[in-house]
Amino acid sequence: MRVLALCPYPLEGPSARYRTYNFERPLARQGVTLDIRPFMTRELYFRWMRHRRLDLPTLGALLLASARRLTDLLRAGQYDAVWVHRQTAPAFHPLFDRLLMRRARRIVFDMDDSVFTEYPIDELLRGSVAATVGNSYLARYVELVAPQTRALVVPTVIDPEVYQPRVLPAQPRREDSRVTVGWIGTGASFRNYLARVLPRLAETCRAQGAELNVIASPDVRAEVEEHGARFTEWTLDGYLAELGAIDIGIMPLRDDDYVRGKCAFKLIEYGALGLPSVATDLGANREVVLDGETGFLAQSDEEFCARLTDLIRDADLRRRLGEAARARVLSHYTLDRQAEVVAELLRSLDHQPGREKKE
Repeated sequence: MRVLALCPYPLEGPSARYRTYNFERPLARQGVTLDIRPFMTRELYFRWMRHRRLDLPTLGALLLASARRLTDLLRAGQYDAVWVHRQTAPAFHPLFDRLLMRRARRIVFDMDDSVFTEYPIDELLRGSVAATVGNSYLARYVELVAPQTRALVVPTVIDPEVYQPRVLPAQPRREDSRVTVGWIGTGASFRNYLARVLPRLAETCRAQGAELNVIASPDVRAEVEEHGARFTEWTLDGYLAELGAIDIGIMPLRDDDYVRGKCAFKLIEYGALGLPSVATDLGANREVVLDGETGFLAQSDEEFCARLTDLIRDADLRRRLGEAARARVLSHYTLDRQAEVVAELLRSLDHQPGREKKE
């Protein structure tokens, strides 16, 4: 079975990496071949993420990317199905959506955030035979606006062979060895979620003799360091080692419609590495974290800092919750398990009506 996989970002884009690229090999073992076509090149992606302005070079690159996407859509009928992650394209997407619905034999839509709060997707959802979504909140949205479209919950997952907990030394920590609290994300995520509470979290860490490490894009370095936290630049080759070196993961959020659709992937990453976490008691965080067993859920900034303090002070608590978090990820959030679910869905499309395949 051949599937055209359309995504907005290249491999360096986290949502595309985990929702599309990571499925390429396990789906191939299931007899499903993905032809992955990102809208943005690597160069355009980093230019846009760092500057977010529409200067002439960026505009030119967007027009070239749009021309490539037009070619992809015209070829869509050559595939058994098209799997669309988030949107057909960041530019001209209403027109591209309609062209895809005319050309594709069958469409499966994929989302891991409440993207419907940012741009219209309802028409494409209604034109899809199925939707793979990151959590039950997103599934309910699909059922509301496109009741004839099958909604299948597919969490954003990890490969446990890649995410391995570090081996801790048999000897206890030296007195001068600091606990490291960590956060990982894009510059946009930093500004939306971490920046508001960063001063308080940094102060909590300092008061307990711990270090706060923010792993993100270079555009937030100055703000991170202004509050006395450590900044580490995210790189595709180095982020996993940096993340594995922390002791506690954090995921503070604000409460709004977009956030309720987030898939708590940071918490899955932390748990896969055997790390306990502290997270806002909201949305999919409640599905991933078992409060008091694999980490802590907090309903206020005060509670967040209190639970973080508990973990910083208690090495045995960190170990117990971290081991339980790893076990939970292995039982619910692994790539091979979810690849089987996606493969079964895609193969089932052969038994559903579709347009004639165009060779």
